[in-house]
Amino acid sequence: PQQALLNALAGLSSNDWQRKAEGLLSVRRLAICHSEVLLGRLHDVSVAVTKEVNNLRSKVSRCAINTLGELFRTMKKHMDPEVDDVARVLLQKMGDSNEFIQKAVDQSLEIMAKSMTPTRAMTALMASGVSHRNVQVRRCAAKHLLAAVEQVGAQKLLSGVPYSTDLLVRTVVKLAQDCHQDTRCYGRKMLSMLMNHQNFKNYLKQSVPSRDL
Repeated sequence: PQQALLNALAGLSSNDWQRKAEGLLSVRRLAICHSEVLLGRLHDVSVAVTKEVNNLRSKVSRCAINTLGELFRTMKKHMDPEVDDVARVLLQKMGDSNEFIQKAVDQSLEIMAKSMTPTRAMTALMASGVSHRNVQVRRCAAKHLLAAVEQVGAQKLLSGVPYSTDLLVRTVVKLAQDCHQDTRCYGRKMLSMLMNHQNFKNYLKQSVPSRDL
């Protein structure tokens, strides 16, 4: 396994797209069968795989996206430190790709929202997706933000750090008014969840501009 990891990293750093694809496949195999081997080099592996998301060859790009999904599934909270960069690149790819790539991105982000520390996933999605100019990026971010919010629950979210709670409330209100129908739907579902909490009205008055109220 150790040698397989070194070979995979060497393949990912080469200029040959076939070696890159083989390297990505090796990383997925290691994640499934020898995840402990990846732990010591997880940052290097994550950076190398994330870089290939924007590969001009769609086969390599799609393979990289699926590999990130496998890393989220198997490494779980160990991927927390990597999530900001990975989520940013995946969401950006959602905005400028064909339908097959978009589906792969959506699946990887779904795994991310379910497998990682939910609050870390939420932070990454709010930072990179919900204010994006592309409607598909916002829709995708809102969808997976809803999944993370459902995992944590209103009680915990509205009893936490004031700064992050204010940001969440502002974000949810913004999404509930989005121009895209699906994004509005996800935003309103989150809004209806948070509304049941006793502190929600106070946070709403503190965080949201009067025009949005």
